[in-house]
Amino acid sequence: MNLLEKFEKLNNRLTNLLEENKGLKQQYENLQQENQELKEKLDERNYKNLQEENNKLKENLDEKDRQFLNLEKQKNKQLEIISQNLEEFKRKYKNLQEENKKLNEGDKQFRQHILNLERQHKNLKEENKKLNERERQFRQRILNLEKQKSEELELKRQNKNLQEEIKRLNEKDKQSQQRILNLEKQKSEELEIISQNLEKALGKLGLDELDEKNESLNDDYYKDKDYIHYLGPEKSEESSKDESNQTQRTERRGYSHSENEISFNENFRVVVGLDFGATYSGFSYCHVSIPKEICTNDQWPGELGNLKTNTVLQYDYEYNNVESWGFPALSKRPSRRMRIKDNKPVELFKLYLGNLSSNLLPSLPVDYKKTITDYLREIGKLIKETIATRYSIDSFDNVLLVLTVPAEWSSNSVYIMRECVHKAELIGERDSKNLQFTTEPEAVAIYCMDKLREFDLTIGSTFMVVDCGGGTVDLTTRKLLDNNMLSEITERAGDFCGSTFIDREFINFLRRILGSRAINLFRENNYGQLQYMVHKFCQRGKLPFTGDDTEFCYELDIKDTAPILLQYISEDVKEKIEENDWIIEIRFDDIKQMFDPIVNRILHLIRAQLENTRETCSTIFLAGGFSESKYLQRRIKQEFQHIVPNIYVPSQPTAATSRGAALYGLSLKNSVRNNSANNIMTYVISSRILKYTYGIQQITYWMEGDPIERKTPDGYIFKFHCLVRRGTKVEVNQKFKCIFTPLSPVQKRASFKIYYTREYDAKYCDEPNMEYLGILAVLLPDPTLDKLLFAFTFENMGINASVMNQENGKFYMTTFELDDY
Repeated sequence: MNLLEKFEKLNNRLTNLLEENKGLKQQYENLQQENQELKEKLDERNYKNLQEENNKLKENLDEKDRQFLNLEKQKNKQLEIISQNLEEFKRKYKNLQEENKKLNEGDKQFRQHILNLERQHKNLKEENKKLNERERQFRQRILNLEKQKSEELELKRQNKNLQEEIKRLNEKDKQSQQRILNLEKQKSEELEIISQNLEKALGKLGLDELDEKNESLNDDYYKDKDYIHYLGPEKSEESSKDESNQTQRTERRGYSHSENEISFNENFRVVVGLDFGATYSGFSYCHVSIPKEICTNDQWPGELGNLKTNTVLQYDYEYNNVESWGFPALSKRPSRRMRIKDNKPVELFKLYLGNLSSNLLPSLPVDYKKTITDYLREIGKLIKETIATRYSIDSFDNVLLVLTVPAEWSSNSVYIMRECVHKAELIGERDSKNLQFTTEPEAVAIYCMDKLREFDLTIGSTFMVVDCGGGTVDLTTRKLLDNNMLSEITERAGDFCGSTFIDREFINFLRRILGSRAINLFRENNYGQLQYMVHKFCQRGKLPFTGDDTEFCYELDIKDTAPILLQYISEDVKEKIEENDWIIEIRFDDIKQMFDPIVNRILHLIRAQLENTRETCSTIFLAGGFSESKYLQRRIKQEFQHIVPNIYVPSQPTAATSRGAALYGLSLKNSVRNNSANNIMTYVISSRILKYTYGIQQITYWMEGDPIERKTPDGYIFKFHCLVRRGTKVEVNQKFKCIFTPLSPVQKRASFKIYYTREYDAKYCDEPNMEYLGILAVLLPDPTLDKLLFAFTFENMGINASVMNQENGKFYMTTFELDDY
C-alpha cells in the first residue's frame, strides 16, 4: 500500500469521525432538551437520576471529544508525514522522469544504431553482391584466359606446322631455283653450241645484242622501284656492330626531337612547366639552384588566388587582335542592359589537335593555329613578367620551357604545338632545345612520385594516377623502380567525364525550369553572363557539395546573378519564379543528379583499370582540379578503399601537371649536369606499354590463300610486317631490329614505309584504323642485294628509325615525334 492510499484511508476515517461527532452533539442537545422537559415534569428524584445519566452522557461525550482531538492530532501528524513523503515522492518522481528521459534518449540512440547497423548490413550485402559479381567476372576471365591459352597453344601448333610447311616450301623453292639455274646453265650451253653452229653456217647475226636488250628491259622495270623484302631477325654476329661509329650519312625527314641528342644549354637558370589545357591552363616555375622551391602562379588577369585560368580568348570585331584572355574573356558581370551583341569568346581550340571527329569539334571564327599562338603569346607575356620579377632574369634564353601535351596526340600535333610556341615568341628558333615536351599523365605521375614516401612504398610498389580535369579524366598505372624511375604497366585509359560536364548538367537543369528557348537566347546573346552564372554555381554549389548534408541547397537568385535572363523567360514561367522572389532552389538531390552520371563513369574507369592490372595497386593518387571535389573523393573511397590501401589527394592537385612538368625539366637539366661526360640522359619514365602495333610495308611472293585481287602482275603481294605489337612493354631507348633486302639488285633505293594501328594484328597497310607514320629512304649505289639492318627505337619523346647497309656500312636515320607510343 503506497502513501496516497494510506492518506486516502485516514482522510475517510477522519470524515466518518467528524460526522459521528456531529451526530453525538446533536444527540446531546436533544438529550438536554428532553432533560429540561423531564425536569419540569418529573420529581426531584427522577431528575437526579436523569442528571446522573446526563453526566454519564457528558463524560461519554467528553471522551469522544478527547478521542476526536487525539484523532485530529494523529491526522495532523499523519498529514505532516504524508506531506514529507509526498515531497520525497515528488523528488523521486522527478528523478524517475529524468531517468526515463535518459532512457528514451538511449532508446532513440539505440534505434539509430540499429538503423545504422541495418544500413551497414545493406551496404555490406551490396558490397558482397559486387564482390560476388567481381568473382564471377574473375572466374569468367580465368576461363577466357584458359580458352585463350588453349587457342594460343593451338595457334603455336598451327604456327609450328606452318613454319615446317614454309621450311619445306623454302627448301622446295630453293630446289626449284637450283633447278632453274641448272636449266638456265644447260640452256646457255645449248645456246652456245647453237650459236657456234649458226656462226659457222650463217655468220654472226647479232643475237648477243638481242639478249642484252631483253635483260635491259627487265632491269629498267626494277631500277626505279624501292621495294624491300623481309629476310629475318638480326643475327647475333651482326648485332655486335657499333652503328654509331659507322654513321657516314644521315637522311632526316621531319623534325628530329630525340633527347639523346640534346646538349642542354648550361646557362639555363629557370625551368617553367606549362600546362596548356583545353579548358584551363596554368604554369609553375623554379630556379635550378633551388629545385625544391617550385612556385605555381596564382595571379591572373581579373582574378587572384586560382592556380589556373580559363583557356579562352576575346577578340575584337575583326578577330585580329586579342582584347582579353583567361577568366575576363569568358565571364561577364551581370547587367540588365540589352547591349549590342559582342563577339563570342573563342574557346576549346586545343581540341583541334586531338583525334576528334569533325562533328565534335567547336566552330571557330578564326584558324585554330592562330588561336593557339595568340593564347600562348598572352600567357607567355605573363610568364616572362613573373620570371623577370621573381628572379631578375631579362632574357628568356635562360629559361627551359616544358610543355605538357595529351597522351593521345599524334606526332603532327606536337610539331604544330612547337610551331605555335615559336610564333608566340617563347623560343627563338623552331628547333630550339629551350622547349621540351612531356605527356600530361607522365607529368602528373612525376609530381605524385614525391608523395610515395609518405606511405612507405618500396621499390616495386604499384600506384595509379587519376587525373581529373575539366574536360577529360585520364588514368595511368605505374611501378616505382630503382633510381626514381617509373615503369608503365598498363595501357592508359581515359574518357570525357571532367568537371565541365557537371556544368552542362546545371544548364540542362535550368532548361527544364526556364525553358530551352530562354537558355538558348541567353547563350547566344549574353554568353559572358551565362558563364558568370555557371561560375557562381561552381563557387557556391558544385565545390561545396560533399554528399553528406541532405539539407544542402544552393539558391540561384536570377535578378542578382543573371537579370537579363528574365527578358527571355515566358510569362507563365516568370509568374512562377516571381512567386518565389526570383530564386531557384537547387536542392541536394538536384545537385547529386548532376554529379552522379559523371562520377559513375570515373568509377567505371578506375574499376576497369584495376581489373586490367595484374599487380596489387598500393595507392591511388587523385590529381587535377576536379579531384578537389569532396563528393568525388568520398565516392571513390567508398568504392575502392577495401581494395586499395591508400587513396590520396596531394597538395595543390590542380597544379599537379604544371608542377610535374617543372620537375621533369629539372630531371633533364640535372641528368645532363651529372652525365655531361658521355651525354647520357637519365629519364624519369623508364618504360611504357605500347598503345599501337607498329610495322613496315614489305613485298613478298604471292602464295595460295592470299587475296587474288592483291596479286601484282609479276606475282608479288604487299603486306604489313609487324615489328612490335600493341600491349608490349618497352623500355625507353629499346630497339627492335630485323633485316630486309631490296627485291631486285638493280634497285637504286629502298624505302621503309612505317605504319601503326590500334589493332593487335594486321596483314595489310590499307586496313581500317591503319595510320601512316613516315618513311625512311635508303640509297643503293651498288647493284647488289644488300642486307639492310633496320632498327626501330622507342625514345623518351619519339620514335627513331634507322637503317644500316651491312654491305657498305652506310647509316640512315629519321625521328618521328610521337609522344605517347
